Amino acid sequence: EAEPESKKKKKKRKKKVQEVEGNEFAALRSLGPGRNSAGLAGVGQSVRNPKPRHLGGGLSVKDTMIGTGPPAPLGRTVKLLYEGTLKDGTVFDKKDKARSPFTFRLGLREVVAGMDKGVEGMKVGGHREIKIPPAMGYGNKAVGPIPPNSTLTFKVELIAIV
Repeated sequence: EAEPESKKKKKKRKKKVQEVEGNEFAALRSLGPGRNSAGLAGVGQSVRNPKPRHLGGGLSVKDTMIGTGPPAPLGRTVKLLYEGTLKDGTVFDKKDKARSPFTFRLGLREVVAGMDKGVEGMKVGGHREIKIPPAMGYGNKAVGPIPPNSTLTFKVELIAIV
């Protein structure tokens, strides 16, 4: 007799677990496709209403698409497509699919500090907007079409980690 009772308890416990899991799924589904309880996009998903994250020193990043796989580690070569603009919207540089991608080793000061820090943590396929203050960009120097003391905005897509 004890055996059937324990089977009943197991069945009851299993039913409760299914109810809880069903409620959690319904709650996640109500957030919209590709969203989690933090309101972030799932992997490979567009981010709705992306909010900038401030990384210190005036640098901010805003993820508009979350990539897949592991984040780019320091010291590894990354391949990017990007468009760089000034505060007034003037495009000062662009690397797109029609041209070869831009490559550099992450964290080794091969690019301005804001780009190094801004790309950190991205995953392949991710899209990010990076706002770089003058102190983490070119400072008080004019570089090509970039005037001194310019805030730079880069729209970046990480296409590979080599």
